[in-house]
Amino acid sequence: EELESGDRHIAGLALEALGFKLMRLLDMDYVATRLRGSATGGAEVDLIFHSTRLIYSRWQVQCKNTARVSLDDIAKEVGLTHFLKSTVIVMVTTGEIGAEARRYAGKIMSDSNLAIVMVNGADLAAINQSPSQIVAIFQREAEKAMKLKTLEI
Repeated sequence: EELESGDRHIAGLALEALGFKLMRLLDMDYVATRLRGSATGGAEVDLIFHSTRLIYSRWQVQCKNTARVSLDDIAKEVGLTHFLKSTVIVMVTTGEIGAEARRYAGKIMSDSNLAIVMVNGADLAAINQSPSQIVAIFQREAEKAMKLKTLEI
């Protein structure tokens, strides 16, 4: 119910709490919340997680309580990866991921080592019904990234 609060601050905090829960469902290790300062060049990152499963990976999570995630939203997060040394960006939105944002994310993934996971409002509804759906959603996103990163051999 807090996600649907008319108070944008309350709704934003609720979405960040949900982002935290999603990453913990995946057994990621928490690092920081609302990180801002010299580590981020002054910009704010909602959540940072990391994992040492198989290899070290750092995950930056951005939660957007908006109708649509834009190309600019993705570009900001991509820029922050250079400060944070992140290997994965997770965009969580109660709305949709815009077509331009998806194209840009695809281009970034095909040209770099970054993975960009996009979780939209429909995905959140599926996870709400059955939390184990998070695995299928992240698998879907991993398969998209793998196709974009196919080696020409």
